[in-house]
Amino acid sequence: MLPFIIGGVLILGGAALSYFAPKKIKDRNIEIKFMKTTPLEELIAILKENAAAGLEGYRHFVELKGSADSDDPEKAPFSERKVAYYDADLFQVYEEKHTYTDDKGTHQQMKKRETLMSNQKSSGPIVLKDSQSIKKAYIDVSQSGIKLEALKTLDKFEPENNTKKYNFFSSFRYSNMGARTLGFRMVEKTIPVGQSLYVLGEAWLEGLKVKIGKPRDGKKPFIVSVKSETDIIQANNSSARVALIIGIVIAIAGVAIMIFMR
Repeated sequence: MLPFIIGGVLILGGAALSYFAPKKIKDRNIEIKFMKTTPLEELIAILKENAAAGLEGYRHFVELKGSADSDDPEKAPFSERKVAYYDADLFQVYEEKHTYTDDKGTHQQMKKRETLMSNQKSSGPIVLKDSQSIKKAYIDVSQSGIKLEALKTLDKFEPENNTKKYNFFSSFRYSNMGARTLGFRMVEKTIPVGQSLYVLGEAWLEGLKVKIGKPRDGKKPFIVSVKSETDIIQANNSSARVALIIGIVIAIAGVAIMIFMR
């Protein structure tokens, strides 16, 4: 009886995954494909017109394209480059003794491991500059539900005795892990100032500033990406195919369990 229960759950789960996940992704692609890019000057006019008509707090779902900027660029912690946005991970790299047994007996082997020690993200909003005007929009990247895609601009290993040349390590404290610490791996994903950006979200006026944030309608996407619109759609199509394949594999596994484990 148990194999039929497990198999049935896997078949239903696989079928649901292969149908609903690709459908959700394809619906998002349709939203992206049929959105028309709005110049910031036109967007500001739309928001002001609605405010003048008495629709205070009016929010407008919009697609924007421009370049990244910041009113107060922050330094990425490892490269110390001034950027519009950064997301920095620090990993401690160490050796750990691994014991295993084979037909020749028990052996010990040193394996390299890494553990995430810290994550830092810039706190200020990303500024989107319109390519056709000097107008700006402000994106709060700390909001939940955002799909933010930055560039990996640093992925570097430094031996433990080389860390003194980085200001970041002057106040950093850590404990040894495993047999010995080898060093640290520094990874930065950033949005450089001047980087082309694709933005899909909800816009509203806050004083004289245009703010972009997560749509109130949870079905609508909120995207801030260094990728082009075409690249985003292609990546979504690939994700839909992967979800479909995984769902089919899970369902087939369920059928196999029902047949061969009964």
